[in-house]
Amino acid sequence: MNRQRETIYGLRRQLMEEPDQRDYLMGDPPGAGVAYDLLSDITKQYLNPDVAPDDWDIENYKIQIKTVYDLDTDKEGLDLPSFTSEEVVSAIWERLKVKYEHKESQIGPEAMRTYERIIMLNIIDAQWKDHLLSLDHLKQGIGLVGYGQKDPLVEYKKQSFDLFQEMLDRIDTSTIRSLFNLQVVAEQPPETLQQRRMSRRPASLTFTGPNQGAAPAGEEDGKVKTVVRDQPKVGRNEPCPCGSGKKYKKCHGINA
Repeated sequence: MNRQRETIYGLRRQLMEEPDQRDYLMGDPPGAGVAYDLLSDITKQYLNPDVAPDDWDIENYKIQIKTVYDLDTDKEGLDLPSFTSEEVVSAIWERLKVKYEHKESQIGPEAMRTYERIIMLNIIDAQWKDHLLSLDHLKQGIGLVGYGQKDPLVEYKKQSFDLFQEMLDRIDTSTIRSLFNLQVVAEQPPETLQQRRMSRRPASLTFTGPNQGAAPAGEEDGKVKTVVRDQPKVGRNEPCPCGSGKKYKKCHGINA
């Protein structure tokens, strides 16, 4: 446990103290980085150099390359059976370098270094927590091996080491997959965003004043209308215009 903890903390310390991890991730042979080593391991697993290309698991290999590196070998025009296993690694690696450099040029080298560190730290922390949980489960069940005439302490060390190696492999795979599948989204200037918002408004609606109702543009409904009189206003105590001789308020103006 102490050795494993020292290894993980050492890796985290390296990330915190050394801001540039590009060579560690994308280093070329002979000092190959994580991305190249992972590509080599995947290729050996599915395109075994010791067997004929007819026996290769090409379809699953394509799926793995697409999942981890977001690279479609068919679109890249790679006829895998016509290559040796080593040639496949070289051909794909050249394309991966171009792909990564293009992604880096889009967001800038400094921002890419920051993304690399943040992604690695998050993955390491998450995987380490899961590993500690796995070790707890291992401790709870390791006593059972005593019934199989095995030393529980020896078995615990062996199995915990295997779990630790698997965790390190997951860290490498998850880091490379996250970086190569990282989507670069360019920010738009405020003027462009405002134009997009305005374009989504219905063209038939207009803003009205606080005492007006909303109405479609160009129509009269909802607008404040002014009443125009065609005759002079009659006072309430004046004679009614009908000629009855009564005051207006006692005649036609009674309901006014």
